[in-house]
Amino acid sequence: MSDYRSERVDRPRDEGLFPARIQEDKKEKQKFTDVPQQDSKMFTATFFHCLKNLFDMFSPSRQLAGKVIDKQAATDNLKQFKQLLKHLTTKDMSSSTDFATELSELWKDLLENFDNIEILERRSLTEVAAFRETMNTIKNYPPDSEYRFGYYLLEQAGKDWLPFPFIEMLKKLYSDHQVDSKRSTLTHWIRKIDMTINHLQHDLPFKKAF
Repeated sequence: MSDYRSERVDRPRDEGLFPARIQEDKKEKQKFTDVPQQDSKMFTATFFHCLKNLFDMFSPSRQLAGKVIDKQAATDNLKQFKQLLKHLTTKDMSSSTDFATELSELWKDLLENFDNIEILERRSLTEVAAFRETMNTIKNYPPDSEYRFGYYLLEQAGKDWLPFPFIEMLKKLYSDHQVDSKRSTLTHWIRKIDMTINHLQHDLPFKKAF
C-alpha cells in the first residue's frame, strides 16, 4: 500500500459535528459557480466507461486501452480538483458544505485513479512518483496536525459532517493566500497538480488544455 493513502480511523468524538445544521444549509444554499456539478461528473464517468469498452472491443491491447482511459480520468479529476482550489484562492469556502463535499468526492476519485495508474505504470516511475508526491503533499497538510487534510477528505467532510478542524484548515488556506499569493500553500498545490497533469498527458492520444 502506497504511503499517499492514510488509513481510516474512527472519527474523534469532539470534532464539533452538526448534521442538522448541514442539512438545513444544503436546502438553502445555491451551488457556487465554476465548480463541477454532480450530473457532469456522472456523465464523465459514464463516458469513460463506454470509451473503455470500445477500446476493449477494437484495440489489440486491452492493457494499453485501460492505461489511456485511467490516465485521462486522472487528468480530468486533477483539473477539477485544481479548479476547486483556485476557487478557494478567491473566496473563503470554509463554511460551504457543498464545496467540502465536492472536494472530498474528487479526492476519493483521485485515490482510485492513483491505484490504477500505479498498477499499470510500474515501468514509468516518473509519472507515478509525481502523482504520489502531489497526493502526499495535500494529504499531509498541515504537518503538525494529528488529523490532517487528507484524513477529513477521506472521511467525506461536508457530506454529513463539517468538523471544526477542517473548517479552520480551509480558512487558513484562504487567508494565507490573501497575505502572500505567490508563496501560499494553495499556489504550491496548484503548481504540483499542473506538473502531475503534464506527466500524465505527455503520451495521451488527445490532450485538453488546462
